[in-house]
Amino acid sequence: MKRTTLVAGVTLCFLNSVHAADGLNLLDDQELSKVNGQALLSMTVTNPENTNAQMKAENIGFYKLGMDAVMDLNINVKSLKLGCGGVNGAGGCDIDIDNLSLSGQSNTADGRASSSAQLTNPFIEFAVKNPNSAAAREIVGFRLSADKVVGLLTTGTENSSKPNGINSLSGYMKVQSDSSGTIKGLASTAGTRYNLYGSNQYGNLSVNGRLQALGLGGLAEVNFTTTAGGFNIPDINNNPFTTPAIVVNGTRMKSVTLVSRVNVPDILLGDDKSGYSTEGKVNYDPVTGYPTGVTALGGKVTATVTSCNLLACLLAPTNSKFENVYMNGKITGVTADLTLNQSLGLIHNLPINSALSLSLQKQAVKWMGTNDDDIAQKGWWLSAKDPVNIGDVIPQDLINIDQLFPQIGTAVSAYLQKNPAKTNDLGGLLKLGALTANIGNIDLSSTPLKLNVENLILKGQSFASNCYGGLKFC
Repeated sequence: MKRTTLVAGVTLCFLNSVHAADGLNLLDDQELSKVNGQALLSMTVTNPENTNAQMKAENIGFYKLGMDAVMDLNINVKSLKLGCGGVNGAGGCDIDIDNLSLSGQSNTADGRASSSAQLTNPFIEFAVKNPNSAAAREIVGFRLSADKVVGLLTTGTENSSKPNGINSLSGYMKVQSDSSGTIKGLASTAGTRYNLYGSNQYGNLSVNGRLQALGLGGLAEVNFTTTAGGFNIPDINNNPFTTPAIVVNGTRMKSVTLVSRVNVPDILLGDDKSGYSTEGKVNYDPVTGYPTGVTALGGKVTATVTSCNLLACLLAPTNSKFENVYMNGKITGVTADLTLNQSLGLIHNLPINSALSLSLQKQAVKWMGTNDDDIAQKGWWLSAKDPVNIGDVIPQDLINIDQLFPQIGTAVSAYLQKNPAKTNDLGGLLKLGALTANIGNIDLSSTPLKLNVENLILKGQSFASNCYGGLKFC
Protein backbone atom coordinates (compact mmCIF):
# COMPACT_ATOMS: atom_id res chain seq x y z
CA MET A 1 0.00 0.00 0.00
CA LYS A 2 1.30 3.45 -0.93
CA ARG A 3 0.27 6.76 0.61
CA THR A 4 1.09 10.13 -0.96
CA THR A 5 0.31 13.40 0.79
CA LEU A 6 -0.04 16.76 -0.89
CA VAL A 7 1.11 18.82 2.07
CA ALA A 8 4.79 19.11 1.07
CA GLY A 9 4.11 20.44 -2.41
CA VAL A 10 1.41 22.82 -1.19
CA THR A 11 3.72 24.10 1.57
CA LEU A 12 6.63 24.70 -0.83
CA CYS A 13 4.46 26.58 -3.28
CA PHE A 14 3.05 28.68 -0.50
CA LEU A 15 6.43 29.49 1.07
CA ASN A 16 7.99 30.44 -2.26
CA SER A 17 5.15 32.87 -2.94
CA VAL A 18 5.62 35.01 0.15
CA HIS A 19 8.30 37.52 1.05
CA ALA A 20 10.56 37.62 4.09
CA ALA A 21 9.04 41.01 4.85
CA ASP A 22 5.81 39.23 5.74
CA GLY A 23 7.51 37.74 8.76
CA LEU A 24 7.94 34.26 7.29
CA ASN A 25 11.22 32.51 6.64
CA LEU A 26 12.09 30.17 3.82
CA LEU A 27 13.05 26.65 4.89
CA ASP A 28 15.51 24.48 3.04
CA ASP A 29 14.86 20.77 2.50
CA GLN A 30 16.66 19.72 5.69
CA GLU A 31 14.70 22.17 7.84
CA LEU A 32 11.45 21.31 6.08
CA SER A 33 11.98 17.60 6.79
CA LYS A 34 11.75 18.36 10.51
CA VAL A 35 8.28 19.93 10.17
CA ASN A 36 5.26 17.72 10.98
CA GLY A 37 1.78 18.37 9.60
CA GLN A 38 -1.44 16.75 8.46
CA ALA A 39 -2.82 16.94 4.94
CA LEU A 40 -6.44 17.88 4.33
CA LEU A 41 -6.45 15.57 1.32
CA SER A 42 -4.74 12.22 0.93
CA MET A 43 -4.37 9.62 -1.79
CA THR A 44 -4.21 5.90 -0.96
CA VAL A 45 -3.44 3.21 -3.50
CA THR A 46 -4.19 -0.44 -2.71
CA ASN A 47 -2.64 -2.85 -5.17
CA PRO A 48 -4.47 -6.09 -6.07
CA GLU A 49 -2.17 -8.27 -3.97
CA ASN A 50 -3.30 -6.34 -0.85
CA THR A 51 -7.03 -6.60 -1.52
CA ASN A 52 -9.47 -9.40 -0.71
CA ALA A 53 -9.27 -12.77 -2.44
CA GLN A 54 -11.97 -11.99 -5.01
CA MET A 55 -10.43 -8.72 -6.16
CA LYS A 56 -6.92 -10.20 -6.11
CA ALA A 57 -8.09 -12.98 -8.44
CA GLU A 58 -9.54 -10.41 -10.83
CA ASN A 59 -6.50 -8.11 -10.57
CA ILE A 60 -8.48 -5.14 -9.25
CA GLY A 61 -6.87 -2.43 -7.13
CA PHE A 62 -8.29 0.66 -5.48
CA TYR A 63 -7.43 4.38 -5.66
CA LYS A 64 -8.86 6.41 -2.82
CA LEU A 65 -8.90 10.20 -2.54
CA GLY A 66 -9.93 11.10 0.98
CA MET A 67 -10.52 14.19 3.08
CA ASP A 68 -9.33 14.13 6.70
CA ALA A 69 -12.22 16.19 8.04
CA VAL A 70 -15.71 16.07 9.48
CA MET A 71 -18.37 17.40 7.12
CA ASP A 72 -21.83 18.55 8.21
CA LEU A 73 -24.63 17.83 5.76
CA ASN A 74 -28.38 18.37 5.67
CA ILE A 75 -30.03 17.50 2.36
CA ASN A 76 -33.43 16.83 0.84
CA VAL A 77 -33.68 14.97 -2.48
CA LYS A 78 -37.11 15.04 -4.12
CA SER A 79 -36.45 12.05 -6.37
CA LEU A 80 -33.38 9.84 -6.48
CA LYS A 81 -33.43 7.57 -9.52
CA LEU A 82 -30.26 5.70 -10.44
CA GLY A 83 -29.68 2.85 -12.88
CA CYS A 84 -33.02 3.02 -14.63
CA GLY A 85 -33.12 0.77 -17.69
CA GLY A 86 -29.70 0.38 -19.27
CA VAL A 87 -27.75 -2.86 -18.93
CA ASN A 88 -30.04 -4.10 -16.16
CA GLY A 89 -33.08 -4.02 -18.40
CA ALA A 90 -36.35 -2.15 -18.34
CA GLY A 91 -37.58 -3.47 -15.00
CA GLY A 92 -37.35 -0.24 -13.01
CA CYS A 93 -34.30 1.34 -11.38
CA ASP A 94 -31.44 0.05 -9.26
CA ILE A 95 -32.30 2.76 -6.74
CA ASP A 96 -35.60 4.64 -6.83
CA ILE A 97 -36.40 6.70 -3.72
CA ASP A 98 -38.83 9.60 -3.40
CA ASN A 99 -38.45 12.36 -0.82
CA LEU A 100 -35.15 11.28 0.70
CA SER A 101 -33.76 13.35 3.57
CA LEU A 102 -30.50 13.18 5.53
CA SER A 103 -30.18 15.27 8.68
CA GLY A 104 -28.94 15.15 12.23
CA GLN A 105 -30.48 12.58 14.51
CA SER A 106 -33.09 14.94 15.98
CA ASN A 107 -36.58 13.68 15.14
CA THR A 108 -38.61 16.74 16.15
CA ALA A 109 -40.32 19.16 13.81
CA ASP A 110 -37.92 22.12 14.13
CA GLY A 111 -34.93 20.34 15.64
CA ARG A 112 -34.40 18.16 12.62
CA ALA A 113 -34.36 20.94 10.05
CA SER A 114 -31.73 22.80 12.05
CA SER A 115 -29.48 19.77 12.56
CA SER A 116 -26.94 18.13 10.27
CA ALA A 117 -25.60 14.66 9.70
CA GLN A 118 -21.87 14.30 10.32
CA LEU A 119 -19.66 12.64 7.71
CA THR A 120 -16.26 11.69 9.09
CA ASN A 121 -13.46 11.41 6.51
CA PRO A 122 -15.51 11.48 3.31
CA PHE A 123 -13.79 10.04 0.24
CA ILE A 124 -14.15 9.04 -3.39
CA GLU A 125 -12.70 5.72 -4.51
CA PHE A 126 -12.08 4.04 -7.87
CA ALA A 127 -11.84 0.31 -8.56
CA VAL A 128 -9.23 -0.19 -11.30
CA LYS A 129 -8.70 -3.44 -13.15
CA ASN A 130 -5.16 -4.24 -14.27
CA PRO A 131 -3.84 -1.12 -12.48
CA ASN A 132 -0.19 -1.84 -13.34
CA SER A 133 -0.76 -2.08 -17.09
CA ALA A 134 -1.05 1.20 -18.99
CA ALA A 135 -2.52 -0.65 -21.98
CA ALA A 136 -5.09 -2.76 -20.12
CA ARG A 137 -5.94 -0.45 -17.21
CA GLU A 138 -9.72 -0.01 -16.78
CA ILE A 139 -11.97 1.71 -14.23
CA VAL A 140 -14.66 -0.81 -13.29
CA GLY A 141 -16.30 1.10 -10.44
CA PHE A 142 -16.35 4.14 -8.23
CA ARG A 143 -17.96 4.99 -4.93
CA LEU A 144 -18.74 7.99 -2.77
CA SER A 145 -18.36 7.15 0.90
CA ALA A 146 -17.30 8.21 4.39
CA ASP A 147 -15.63 6.32 7.21
CA LYS A 148 -18.68 7.09 9.34
CA VAL A 149 -22.02 8.82 8.84
CA VAL A 150 -24.08 9.74 11.90
CA GLY A 151 -27.54 11.05 11.16
CA LEU A 152 -31.16 10.29 10.36
CA LEU A 153 -32.05 9.01 6.89
CA THR A 154 -35.75 9.09 6.03
CA THR A 155 -37.75 8.33 2.91
CA GLY A 156 -41.23 9.32 1.81
CA THR A 157 -43.55 11.87 3.35
CA GLU A 158 -45.62 9.88 5.86
CA ASN A 159 -45.94 6.60 7.72
CA SER A 160 -49.29 5.37 6.40
CA SER A 161 -50.84 2.30 4.81
CA LYS A 162 -49.86 3.59 1.38
CA PRO A 163 -46.25 2.66 0.48
CA ASN A 164 -44.18 5.77 -0.23
CA GLY A 165 -40.50 6.59 -0.29
CA ILE A 166 -38.48 3.54 -1.35
CA ASN A 167 -39.74 2.17 -4.65
CA SER A 168 -36.74 -0.07 -5.30
CA LEU A 169 -33.36 -0.53 -3.67
CA SER A 170 -30.11 -2.23 -4.60
CA GLY A 171 -27.65 -2.56 -1.78
CA TYR A 172 -26.68 -3.99 1.57
CA MET A 173 -28.01 -3.14 5.02
CA LYS A 174 -28.41 -5.08 8.24
CA VAL A 175 -31.54 -4.09 10.16
CA GLN A 176 -32.04 -4.91 13.83
CA SER A 177 -33.95 -3.64 16.86
CA ASP A 178 -30.96 -2.82 19.05
CA SER A 179 -27.39 -3.83 19.84
CA SER A 180 -28.50 -7.40 20.63
CA GLY A 181 -28.31 -8.21 16.93
CA THR A 182 -31.93 -9.35 16.70
CA ILE A 183 -35.30 -8.10 15.58
CA LYS A 184 -37.66 -7.85 18.53
CA GLY A 185 -41.33 -7.12 18.30
CA LEU A 186 -44.79 -7.26 19.78
CA ALA A 187 -47.62 -8.74 17.73
CA SER A 188 -51.19 -7.92 18.72
CA THR A 189 -53.99 -9.94 17.17
CA ALA A 190 -57.62 -9.16 16.47
CA GLY A 191 -60.38 -11.12 18.16
CA THR A 192 -62.41 -13.64 16.22
CA ARG A 193 -65.82 -15.27 16.69
CA TYR A 194 -67.50 -18.57 15.90
CA ASN A 195 -64.52 -20.36 14.45
CA LEU A 196 -65.33 -24.08 14.68
CA TYR A 197 -67.71 -24.54 11.77
CA GLY A 198 -68.03 -23.95 8.04
CA SER A 199 -65.12 -22.55 6.06
CA ASN A 200 -63.45 -19.30 5.11
CA GLN A 201 -60.97 -18.27 2.44
CA TYR A 202 -58.24 -20.16 4.31
CA GLY A 203 -59.98 -23.57 4.49
CA ASN A 204 -62.35 -25.74 6.48
CA LEU A 205 -62.99 -24.57 10.04
CA SER A 206 -64.73 -27.70 11.33
CA VAL A 207 -63.45 -30.01 14.06
CA ASN A 208 -63.87 -33.74 13.52
CA GLY A 209 -63.28 -36.12 16.40
CA ARG A 210 -64.41 -38.94 18.65
CA LEU A 211 -66.56 -38.66 21.76
CA GLN A 212 -66.97 -41.42 24.37
CA ALA A 213 -69.88 -41.30 26.80
CA LEU A 214 -70.59 -42.37 30.37
CA GLY A 215 -67.23 -44.03 30.91
CA LEU A 216 -68.06 -46.90 28.56
CA GLY A 217 -65.16 -46.31 26.19
CA GLY A 218 -65.60 -47.71 22.70
CA LEU A 219 -68.95 -49.28 23.61
CA ALA A 220 -70.52 -45.81 23.61
CA GLU A 221 -68.55 -43.81 21.07
CA VAL A 222 -69.49 -41.51 18.23
CA ASN A 223 -67.61 -39.67 15.53
CA PHE A 224 -68.76 -36.09 15.12
CA THR A 225 -68.13 -32.92 13.16
CA THR A 226 -68.91 -29.36 14.22
CA THR A 227 -71.39 -27.66 11.92
CA ALA A 228 -72.17 -24.40 13.71
CA GLY A 229 -71.07 -22.20 16.58
CA GLY A 230 -67.68 -21.98 18.19
CA PHE A 231 -65.78 -20.11 20.86
CA ASN A 232 -64.71 -16.49 20.86
CA ILE A 233 -61.12 -15.30 21.05
CA PRO A 234 -60.70 -11.66 22.17
CA ASP A 235 -58.00 -9.24 21.07
CA ILE A 236 -54.60 -10.44 22.33
CA ASN A 237 -52.05 -7.67 22.83
CA ASN A 238 -48.26 -7.69 23.12
CA ASN A 239 -47.29 -11.18 22.04
CA PRO A 240 -43.46 -10.90 22.03
CA PHE A 241 -41.28 -12.38 19.29
CA THR A 242 -37.58 -12.38 18.48
CA THR A 243 -35.80 -13.27 15.24
CA PRO A 244 -32.29 -12.75 13.84
CA ALA A 245 -31.54 -9.38 12.27
CA ILE A 246 -32.70 -8.90 8.69
CA VAL A 247 -29.93 -8.57 6.10
CA VAL A 248 -31.16 -6.61 3.09
CA ASN A 249 -28.83 -7.71 0.31
CA GLY A 250 -29.83 -7.70 -3.35
CA THR A 251 -30.73 -5.74 -6.45
CA ARG A 252 -33.90 -3.84 -7.28
CA MET A 253 -35.61 -5.04 -4.12
CA LYS A 254 -39.13 -3.85 -3.39
CA SER A 255 -39.80 -5.73 -0.15
CA VAL A 256 -38.13 -7.62 2.69
CA THR A 257 -39.28 -10.71 4.59
CA LEU A 258 -39.23 -11.25 8.34
CA VAL A 259 -39.72 -14.80 9.68
CA SER A 260 -40.27 -15.50 13.37
CA ARG A 261 -42.04 -17.95 15.65
CA VAL A 262 -44.71 -16.42 17.91
CA ASN A 263 -46.01 -18.26 20.97
CA VAL A 264 -49.79 -18.07 21.31
CA PRO A 265 -51.10 -18.03 24.91
CA ASP A 266 -52.79 -21.17 26.22
CA ILE A 267 -56.54 -21.27 25.55
CA LEU A 268 -58.56 -22.45 28.55
CA LEU A 269 -62.12 -23.47 27.66
CA GLY A 270 -64.99 -23.67 30.11
CA ASP A 271 -68.56 -24.96 29.81
CA ASP A 272 -71.77 -23.01 30.30
CA LYS A 273 -71.55 -23.53 34.07
CA SER A 274 -68.01 -22.20 34.41
CA GLY A 275 -68.91 -18.53 34.48
CA TYR A 276 -66.51 -17.69 31.65
CA SER A 277 -67.20 -14.58 29.63
CA THR A 278 -68.91 -15.12 26.30
CA GLU A 279 -66.39 -12.80 24.68
CA GLY A 280 -63.36 -14.37 26.37
CA LYS A 281 -60.73 -12.81 28.59
CA VAL A 282 -56.96 -12.46 28.24
CA ASN A 283 -54.71 -12.74 31.29
CA TYR A 284 -51.51 -10.66 31.30
CA ASP A 285 -48.32 -10.92 33.32
CA PRO A 286 -48.36 -7.92 35.71
CA VAL A 287 -44.61 -7.34 35.28
CA THR A 288 -43.99 -7.80 31.55
CA GLY A 289 -47.46 -7.02 30.27
CA TYR A 290 -47.24 -10.09 28.02
CA PRO A 291 -50.29 -12.38 27.68
CA THR A 292 -50.18 -15.60 29.69
CA GLY A 293 -53.47 -17.22 28.72
CA VAL A 294 -56.97 -16.85 27.34
CA THR A 295 -60.13 -17.98 29.10
CA ALA A 296 -63.15 -18.47 26.88
CA LEU A 297 -66.53 -20.12 26.94
CA GLY A 298 -66.17 -23.34 24.94
CA GLY A 299 -69.40 -23.11 23.00
CA LYS A 300 -72.06 -23.24 22.14
CA VAL A 301 -71.36 -25.56 19.23
CA THR A 302 -73.60 -27.64 17.01
CA ALA A 303 -72.16 -31.12 16.53
CA THR A 304 -73.47 -33.64 13.99
CA VAL A 305 -72.90 -37.34 14.55
CA THR A 306 -71.23 -38.91 11.51
CA SER A 307 -71.11 -42.50 12.88
CA CYS A 308 -71.89 -44.33 16.13
CA ASN A 309 -70.89 -47.52 17.93
CA LEU A 310 -73.16 -49.92 19.77
CA LEU A 311 -74.76 -48.29 22.82
CA ALA A 312 -74.04 -44.78 21.56
CA CYS A 313 -76.44 -45.33 18.68
CA LEU A 314 -79.34 -45.50 21.15
CA LEU A 315 -78.80 -41.89 22.24
CA ALA A 316 -76.88 -40.44 19.31
CA PRO A 317 -77.65 -42.18 16.01
CA THR A 318 -75.86 -41.19 12.82
CA ASN A 319 -76.91 -37.75 11.46
CA SER A 320 -78.41 -36.66 14.77
CA LYS A 321 -77.47 -33.18 15.98
CA PHE A 322 -76.57 -31.76 19.36
CA GLU A 323 -77.10 -28.01 19.13
CA ASN A 324 -75.86 -26.91 22.56
CA VAL A 325 -72.47 -28.51 23.04
CA TYR A 326 -69.99 -26.85 25.40
CA MET A 327 -66.37 -27.94 25.65
CA ASN A 328 -64.08 -27.68 28.61
CA GLY A 329 -60.37 -28.34 28.52
CA LYS A 330 -57.19 -26.64 27.47
CA ILE A 331 -55.36 -26.02 24.19
CA THR A 332 -51.65 -25.51 24.86
CA GLY A 333 -48.38 -25.24 22.96
CA VAL A 334 -49.86 -23.19 20.13
CA THR A 335 -47.10 -21.54 18.08
CA ALA A 336 -47.33 -19.63 14.83
CA ASP A 337 -44.52 -19.23 12.31
CA LEU A 338 -45.03 -15.59 11.39
CA THR A 339 -43.91 -14.57 7.90
CA LEU A 340 -44.11 -10.82 7.34
CA ASN A 341 -43.58 -9.63 3.78
CA GLN A 342 -43.01 -5.91 4.16
CA SER A 343 -42.89 -3.40 1.32
CA LEU A 344 -39.81 -1.18 1.49
CA GLY A 345 -42.23 1.67 0.87
CA LEU A 346 -43.41 1.19 4.46
CA ILE A 347 -39.87 1.61 5.86
CA HIS A 348 -39.18 5.30 6.44
CA ASN A 349 -37.02 5.93 9.52
CA LEU A 350 -33.38 4.75 9.40
CA PRO A 351 -30.99 6.09 12.06
CA ILE A 352 -27.47 5.79 10.59
CA ASN A 353 -24.28 5.33 12.62
CA SER A 354 -22.04 3.56 10.15
CA ALA A 355 -19.74 3.76 7.20
CA LEU A 356 -22.09 4.52 4.31
CA SER A 357 -21.38 4.42 0.60
CA LEU A 358 -23.04 4.83 -2.78
CA SER A 359 -21.25 3.08 -5.63
CA LEU A 360 -21.53 2.31 -9.33
CA GLN A 361 -19.75 -0.68 -10.86
CA LYS A 362 -19.78 -2.47 -14.20
CA GLN A 363 -19.21 -5.84 -12.50
CA ALA A 364 -19.46 -7.28 -8.99
CA VAL A 365 -16.93 -5.49 -6.76
CA LYS A 366 -15.92 -6.32 -3.19
CA TRP A 367 -15.03 -2.86 -1.92
CA MET A 368 -12.37 -2.52 0.75
CA GLY A 369 -13.60 -2.36 4.35
CA THR A 370 -17.10 -3.68 3.66
CA ASN A 371 -18.64 -6.72 5.34
CA ASP A 372 -17.77 -10.16 4.03
CA ASP A 373 -21.23 -10.74 2.54
CA ASP A 374 -21.49 -7.24 1.07
CA ILE A 375 -20.53 -7.60 -2.58
CA ALA A 376 -21.69 -4.68 -4.69
CA GLN A 377 -23.45 -5.94 -7.81
CA LYS A 378 -23.41 -4.46 -11.30
CA GLY A 379 -25.14 -1.10 -11.33
CA TRP A 380 -25.80 1.27 -8.45
CA TRP A 381 -25.39 0.03 -4.88
CA LEU A 382 -26.13 1.62 -1.48
CA SER A 383 -24.27 0.06 1.45
CA ALA A 384 -24.17 0.50 5.23
CA LYS A 385 -21.41 -1.37 7.05
CA ASP A 386 -22.83 -1.32 10.58
CA PRO A 387 -26.39 -2.35 11.55
CA VAL A 388 -29.28 0.10 11.47
CA ASN A 389 -31.22 0.01 14.76
CA ILE A 390 -34.91 0.63 14.08
CA GLY A 391 -36.23 -0.25 17.54
CA ASP A 392 -38.93 -2.83 18.31
CA VAL A 393 -41.15 -3.91 15.43
CA ILE A 394 -44.67 -3.07 16.60
CA PRO A 395 -47.54 -3.10 14.08
CA GLN A 396 -49.89 -0.16 14.47
CA ASP A 397 -53.01 -2.24 13.75
CA LEU A 398 -54.22 -5.59 15.05
CA ILE A 399 -53.22 -8.62 12.98
CA ASN A 400 -56.07 -10.69 11.59
CA ILE A 401 -55.60 -14.35 12.62
CA ASP A 402 -58.59 -15.93 10.86
CA GLN A 403 -56.15 -17.98 8.80
CA LEU A 404 -55.03 -19.82 11.94
CA PHE A 405 -58.39 -21.41 12.72
CA PRO A 406 -58.60 -23.92 9.86
CA GLN A 407 -55.13 -25.04 11.00
CA ILE A 408 -56.24 -25.20 14.63
CA GLY A 409 -59.31 -27.16 13.55
CA THR A 410 -57.15 -29.65 11.67
CA ALA A 411 -54.72 -30.04 14.58
CA VAL A 412 -57.49 -30.42 17.19
CA SER A 413 -59.26 -32.93 14.92
CA ALA A 414 -56.11 -35.04 14.63
CA TYR A 415 -55.74 -34.99 18.42
CA LEU A 416 -59.38 -35.95 19.10
CA GLN A 417 -59.19 -38.82 16.63
CA LYS A 418 -56.44 -40.35 18.79
CA ASN A 419 -57.66 -39.06 22.15
CA PRO A 420 -61.47 -39.06 22.30
CA ALA A 421 -63.31 -36.35 24.19
CA LYS A 422 -65.28 -37.60 27.22
CA THR A 423 -68.70 -36.82 28.61
CA ASN A 424 -70.71 -38.08 31.59
CA ASP A 425 -73.52 -35.61 30.92
CA LEU A 426 -76.50 -37.94 30.59
CA GLY A 427 -78.95 -35.03 30.55
CA GLY A 428 -77.11 -33.48 27.66
CA LEU A 429 -77.06 -36.79 25.79
CA LEU A 430 -80.83 -37.03 26.29
CA LYS A 431 -81.08 -33.45 24.95
CA LEU A 432 -82.59 -32.24 28.22
CA GLY A 433 -80.11 -29.34 28.21
CA ALA A 434 -76.68 -28.38 27.04
CA LEU A 435 -74.17 -31.18 26.51
CA THR A 436 -70.80 -30.70 28.21
CA ALA A 437 -67.79 -32.53 26.78
CA ASN A 438 -64.24 -32.59 28.16
CA ILE A 439 -61.61 -32.39 25.40
CA GLY A 440 -58.71 -32.74 27.85
CA ASN A 441 -55.35 -31.01 27.46
CA ILE A 442 -54.63 -30.70 23.75
CA ASP A 443 -50.93 -30.07 23.18
CA LEU A 444 -50.26 -28.59 19.71
CA SER A 445 -46.55 -27.89 20.21
CA SER A 446 -45.61 -30.46 17.56
CA THR A 447 -47.70 -28.77 14.85
CA PRO A 448 -46.67 -25.10 14.40
CA LEU A 449 -49.23 -23.00 12.60
CA LYS A 450 -48.51 -20.68 9.67
CA LEU A 451 -49.36 -16.99 9.85
CA ASN A 452 -48.62 -15.00 6.69
CA VAL A 453 -49.09 -11.24 6.83
CA GLU A 454 -47.88 -8.38 4.70
CA ASN A 455 -47.44 -4.63 4.60
CA LEU A 456 -48.01 -3.66 8.22
CA ILE A 457 -47.82 -0.06 9.38
CA LEU A 458 -45.08 -0.01 12.04
CA LYS A 459 -45.28 2.44 14.93
CA GLY A 460 -41.54 3.15 15.02
CA GLN A 461 -41.42 4.32 11.41
CA SER A 462 -43.04 7.72 11.93
CA PHE A 463 -40.66 10.66 11.44
CA ALA A 464 -40.49 14.43 11.54
CA SER A 465 -40.18 16.40 8.33
CA ASN A 466 -36.79 17.91 7.55
CA CYS A 467 -38.43 21.28 6.89
CA TYR A 468 -39.50 24.39 8.73
CA GLY A 469 -43.10 25.58 8.74
CA GLY A 470 -44.99 22.30 8.80
CA LEU A 471 -44.21 21.21 5.24
CA LYS A 472 -44.01 17.47 4.60
CA PHE A 473 -41.11 17.96 2.19
CA CYS A 474 -39.16 20.92 0.95
